[in-house]
Amino acid sequence: MPTKPPETPAGFEASMEALEALVARMEAGDLPLEQSLREYQHGVELIRACQNALDEAQRKIETLANGDPPVASTEMDPNDTTKVPDIPDSDDVPF
Repeated sequence: MPTKPPETPAGFEASMEALEALVARMEAGDLPLEQSLREYQHGVELIRACQNALDEAQRKIETLANGDPPVASTEMDPNDTTKVPDIPDSDDVPF
Protein backbone atom coordinates (compact mmCIF):
# COMPACT_ATOMS: atom_id res chain seq x y z
CA MET A 1 0.00 0.00 0.00
CA PRO A 2 1.59 3.34 -1.06
CA THR A 3 1.95 5.85 1.71
CA LYS A 4 0.69 9.35 0.99
CA PRO A 5 2.74 12.20 2.38
CA PRO A 6 1.11 14.34 5.05
CA GLU A 7 -0.97 17.04 3.35
CA THR A 8 0.19 19.93 5.51
CA PRO A 9 3.28 20.93 7.46
CA ALA A 10 1.19 20.37 10.60
CA GLY A 11 0.46 16.84 9.36
CA PHE A 12 4.18 16.28 8.83
CA GLU A 13 4.93 17.54 12.35
CA ALA A 14 2.22 15.30 13.82
CA SER A 15 3.69 12.30 11.96
CA MET A 16 7.15 13.10 13.31
CA GLU A 17 5.81 13.40 16.86
CA ALA A 18 3.97 10.09 16.50
CA LEU A 19 7.16 8.47 15.23
CA GLU A 20 9.18 9.85 18.16
CA ALA A 21 6.60 8.54 20.64
CA LEU A 22 6.60 5.16 18.93
CA VAL A 23 10.40 4.94 19.14
CA ALA A 24 10.29 5.83 22.84
CA ARG A 25 7.72 3.05 23.50
CA MET A 26 9.81 0.51 21.62
CA GLU A 27 13.06 1.57 23.28
CA ALA A 28 11.46 1.10 26.69
CA GLY A 29 11.37 -2.62 25.89
CA ASP A 30 8.06 -3.25 27.66
CA LEU A 31 6.00 -4.22 24.60
CA PRO A 32 5.08 -7.81 23.82
CA LEU A 33 6.46 -9.18 20.54
CA GLU A 34 3.21 -8.88 18.55
CA GLN A 35 2.67 -5.28 19.62
CA SER A 36 6.32 -4.49 18.87
CA LEU A 37 5.85 -5.81 15.34
CA ARG A 38 2.71 -3.71 14.85
CA GLU A 39 4.49 -0.64 16.19
CA TYR A 40 7.46 -1.31 13.92
CA GLN A 41 5.20 -1.61 10.87
CA HIS A 42 3.42 1.62 11.82
CA GLY A 43 6.80 3.30 12.24
CA VAL A 44 7.88 2.24 8.76
CA GLU A 45 4.66 3.73 7.35
CA LEU A 46 5.27 6.99 9.23
CA ILE A 47 8.86 7.15 7.97
CA ARG A 48 7.73 6.63 4.37
CA ALA A 49 5.04 9.30 4.67
CA CYS A 50 7.51 11.79 6.16
CA GLN A 51 10.15 10.99 3.53
CA ASN A 52 7.59 11.47 0.76
CA ALA A 53 6.64 14.85 2.23
CA LEU A 54 10.30 15.88 2.42
CA ASP A 55 10.90 14.72 -1.17
CA GLU A 56 7.92 16.76 -2.37
CA ALA A 57 9.15 19.83 -0.48
CA GLN A 58 12.60 19.37 -2.05
CA ARG A 59 11.06 19.21 -5.53
CA LYS A 60 9.15 22.43 -4.88
CA ILE A 61 12.28 24.17 -3.60
CA GLU A 62 14.28 23.07 -6.66
CA THR A 63 11.51 24.24 -8.98
CA LEU A 64 11.42 27.65 -7.33
CA ALA A 65 15.23 27.92 -7.20
CA ASN A 66 15.45 27.15 -10.93
CA GLY A 67 13.06 30.01 -11.66
CA ASP A 68 10.39 27.68 -13.00
CA PRO A 69 6.85 28.79 -12.31
CA PRO A 70 5.04 26.74 -9.68
CA VAL A 71 2.67 24.13 -11.05
CA ALA A 72 -0.82 25.64 -11.14
CA SER A 73 -3.87 23.78 -10.03
CA THR A 74 -5.83 22.21 -12.88
CA GLU A 75 -9.10 23.28 -11.32
CA MET A 76 -10.68 26.37 -12.82
CA ASP A 77 -12.66 28.87 -10.82
CA PRO A 78 -15.72 29.85 -12.88
CA ASN A 79 -15.78 33.22 -11.08
CA ASP A 80 -12.17 34.07 -11.95
CA THR A 81 -12.38 36.98 -14.40
CA THR A 82 -8.61 37.25 -14.82
CA LYS A 83 -8.42 34.17 -17.04
CA VAL A 84 -8.87 34.45 -20.80
CA PRO A 85 -10.96 31.63 -22.22
CA ASP A 86 -9.20 29.23 -24.58
CA ILE A 87 -12.20 29.11 -26.90
CA PRO A 88 -12.31 31.97 -29.43
CA ASP A 89 -15.47 34.05 -29.34
CA SER A 90 -17.28 33.82 -32.70
CA ASP A 91 -18.78 37.29 -32.13
CA ASP A 92 -15.33 38.86 -31.94
CA VAL A 93 -14.64 40.84 -35.09
CA PRO A 94 -11.03 41.94 -35.61
CA PHE A 95 -10.64 45.55 -36.79
